Amino acid sequence: MNNLILGSSGFVGKYLCQYLKNIGENVIEYDIAKNNKEDCRFQKLPLQNIDRVYFLSWLVGGANYLYHPDTQKEQLDWNIKILTNTMDQLTNVPFVFVSTQLAEDCDTVYGVLKRLGEVWTKLNGGRVIRLWNVYGPYEKSSVKSHVIADFIHQALNTNSIKMMTDGSEKRQFIHADDVCASLHASFKYNGGIYDASSSQWNSVMEVARLISKYTGSQIVPGTKVGTSVMMENKPIIWKPQVSLNEGIKKTIDLFKLNL
Repeated sequence: MNNLILGSSGFVGKYLCQYLKNIGENVIEYDIAKNNKEDCRFQKLPLQNIDRVYFLSWLVGGANYLYHPDTQKEQLDWNIKILTNTMDQLTNVPFVFVSTQLAEDCDTVYGVLKRLGEVWTKLNGGRVIRLWNVYGPYEKSSVKSHVIADFIHQALNTNSIKMMTDGSEKRQFIHADDVCASLHASFKYNGGIYDASSSQWNSVMEVARLISKYTGSQIVPGTKVGTSVMMENKPIIWKPQVSLNEGIKKTIDLFKLNL
């Protein structure tokens, strides 16, 4: 099986490449981060002899990046070009478009463009996997890093977790192992929109407490009340195997190796 991974150097992309190699499949990595000639906004894709395409290429990051007013035009310009160039080429090859549960939220650039990608995928005969709150791979601390990574960095480097909110907001977290399995399983289906999620609502405070448990760090809650966006799940085609407790511990161990 020859797999083309668009966005192979990204947060999920790197993890997916290794997952596919581990199960004995061939991987062709494609990402502007490793080669300027691999720019999904403009380039012709290397689709010859490709059996499956995983469409992860996207300018994205954690909530601090996604919703910051100064990043909206950048996201719009970059990602609409990726969609236009890439979707026009994915008409005769099986592919999965990696979306988000926030595609239901049409008040943000991120949500609108992911929803557009879902509609385009349907027109092209592909399938969609919506990722919820993914964690597991190592991330450097930055404006684009995600909440679990941010908490772990704080815990390991400062022995405290300073939260921006009171932690009452709830999310559905899923480990990257289960995300990869979900993406791989999606090719058993001829189209449709599916979720990669635990289907379990956990508060951000619960996450902080687990990280505190395994690092001995102190939690410092914020005063702002957290906001939960409670959306309904799409069908799930892979039952997650990694519990939040197990996944957090595994992620902390990985981050320790990168100190």
